[in-house]
Amino acid sequence: MFYLPPYSPHLNIIERLWKELKSRWLKPDDYQAFDNLRYPTLDCLNNVGTNLKINFSKYY
Repeated sequence: MFYLPPYSPHLNIIERLWKELKSRWLKPDDYQAFDNLRYPTLDCLNNVGTNLKINFSKYY
């Protein structure tokens, strides 16, 4: 067993995914309306692992 801090987003893979989604894959114009955000978000999530890649090894 080892101690984990109460908040450790760097150990949670979904946190890395959201950070990449918000900082690299979505454009500022996507945040104008819900539909403008919904479709690009779904498109990105559907393409993770095929067209969109994250190198998790550089974060650990």
